[in-house]
Amino acid sequence: MKKLTEGNITKQIISFALPLLAGTALIRLYTLADTMMVGRFLGTDPLAAVGATVNIVNLFQFLCWGFASGFSIITGQAFGEGNEKKLRKTIAHTYLLSIILLVILMTAGLLLKEKILYWTKIPQEIHGIASTYLTISIFGLSAYMIGTVITNVLRALGDSLIPLIFQAVSVCLNLVLDYIFIAVLGKGVAGAAIATVISQAVSGTASIIYCILKRPVLLVSFKDFDLKENYLSLMIPQGLSMSMMFSVVSIGTVILQSGINSLGTEIISGYTAGRKYVELFFMPGTALSSTAAAFTSQNYGAKKFDRIRKGTKEIVLIAWTVNIIEWLIVVFFAEAMVKSITGSNVDEKVIYAGKFYMITNLPFYIFVSALVIVRSVLQGMNKKKTPVIASIMEMVVKIIAVAVFVPHLGFTGIVITEPVIWILGTIWVCSVYHHTLKAKIKEAEQV
Repeated sequence: MKKLTEGNITKQIISFALPLLAGTALIRLYTLADTMMVGRFLGTDPLAAVGATVNIVNLFQFLCWGFASGFSIITGQAFGEGNEKKLRKTIAHTYLLSIILLVILMTAGLLLKEKILYWTKIPQEIHGIASTYLTISIFGLSAYMIGTVITNVLRALGDSLIPLIFQAVSVCLNLVLDYIFIAVLGKGVAGAAIATVISQAVSGTASIIYCILKRPVLLVSFKDFDLKENYLSLMIPQGLSMSMMFSVVSIGTVILQSGINSLGTEIISGYTAGRKYVELFFMPGTALSSTAAAFTSQNYGAKKFDRIRKGTKEIVLIAWTVNIIEWLIVVFFAEAMVKSITGSNVDEKVIYAGKFYMITNLPFYIFVSALVIVRSVLQGMNKKKTPVIASIMEMVVKIIAVAVFVPHLGFTGIVITEPVIWILGTIWVCSVYHHTLKAKIKEAEQV
């Protein structure tokens, strides 16, 4: 366990963020390799099926991650306060609420699966493959939830290294199983989904064993589930807020994907290839936003608001430095990146779609980096509404894009949508952040 309320801010940010970055990189590289295997071994239609379905899977996973992240903010605040009783109770309630959420999501997913595929306009020629992939992924949510809960609790306690180790185990196993199921056994897209579920289950089981042996604070008793002290009133709103932030964004992405799906399998495949690299380039932003949440929640609990201001500034500057380097890489290597997934023997339309998407999006990463980092800082300060409003703004713009941009601009309408969202969202959250932090610092000075 690691305190983030004392010591050199830059050193703490980097030391905490590096394992997160490595973990995110492992996951992104895995999904990239997974997509490469599907594209190269199975062809354009299976690649399009995975690309058209993966955002639906992400929606379910973001709901799990959002709630677990929200719960962990309360855990981090309790740890920052040095309140061991509150710490144990927040962990216990995290377990209870996560089980309830998992049952709800799996039931809803299985019942609504076919309707979701219909609403997102999955092309008929890839419907069967997409349905299989989605079904297996929904059943795999239980394995995903175990790892998600333990990862977020450990990070709230300042430990970002151990979750990295379990992510590495999952990713390495996943890559091996992917090759076996896809290339050796010929199980197709279903094999890719099964490989993911198995690897997550093994990693989740290993993390449970580790916590039993090495992290006794994560082991709770029945008395820690005492509902009389009303920890649910603290955790449910924070979990709802964080999950709404993630899920609203994800719902918007699913809606946007429906617009992409209407443009044909070549555009879907090209977009999928480009998207995998765009997600890879966003991994520093993801790691730094998680760092911002953990750093802020602990310092908020310790009432060190000036430290939050300094930490936020340093995290954003680190992200921007990385974004500039990423943009230069894309300028020179975008086409080669797309072909690494699709292969060279595909329709030129596929290559163009992936390349155009990457080159247009990356210059605007300075906005999305600031957006996700400041959004996480606000969550860490219990500002639950602002990040949700920013997410709703994003979803509204994506709905407008599908209704207006796509019919008139085609794929170009899809590509320009996210930069518009990032700019508007950044302006909103940064204005709220500056007002909130100024008020907190003034309040602390008057005490």
